[in-house]
Amino acid sequence: MSQPLIAAHRGANEFLPEHSIAAFRQAIVEGADGFEFDLRLTADGHLVLHHDRTVKRTAGAKGAVADLTLAQLRDLNFAHQFPDCSGNPEAERIPTLEDLFALVVDSGKDLKLFIEAKHPSKFGPRLELRLWETLRRWPGLDATVMSFSRAALKTWRGLDQDTPLVWIFEYPFRRPPEGVQVLSSRVDYLDSAPEFVERSHAAGYQVYTWTVNDADTAHRMAGLEVDVMFTDRPAAIRQTLAG
Repeated sequence: MSQPLIAAHRGANEFLPEHSIAAFRQAIVEGADGFEFDLRLTADGHLVLHHDRTVKRTAGAKGAVADLTLAQLRDLNFAHQFPDCSGNPEAERIPTLEDLFALVVDSGKDLKLFIEAKHPSKFGPRLELRLWETLRRWPGLDATVMSFSRAALKTWRGLDQDTPLVWIFEYPFRRPPEGVQVLSSRVDYLDSAPEFVERSHAAGYQVYTWTVNDADTAHRMAGLEVDVMFTDRPAAIRQTLAG
């Protein structure tokens, strides 16, 4: 049985702010095979790494990412819940996509990038277009594009025929969109449908799952032969599977 790849879910964020450069740098130290992260557009057209629509949870402030400029976002402290990170700009500052790309290139490591285009977005397909334009400026990166949105996946496939596409779903499972090579769902869905991975592999799809943060879950998902696990704790999960 082959071992699944271990990708840092929003970075190694157990003790660091999610989506921070500090968390992604820690994921490299912990031996992650790659990074999973969420992408949003700012009001002035910059691609930034952020999961939620608003900054309330992550920065303790008001406003939606789509309504704030990059400069306004950079004035916020995204490490406000992590006092040990005080004064560390790599923890406090929201990163742009190109900040992360620079970290990957500078690391010299072959890291896989699992990029989730967050929707719904008031910018519609502009998000995918900006991502496509940015990736063209950074050739050689091992990028995979993911989304819950069927429309986003269709838009991407119209721009690019080669980048692997992942359809993320929760409940219920329906017919996958055309052009995707990977299906991704939560561990509780795979627990409820243990035959899903085998059926998907037989149909030609890979299967990714999130969020795998404890030993029991890691062994269950490995036993189902998922292809990639997204985890907040890359080192711990790798050690668990190695044992």
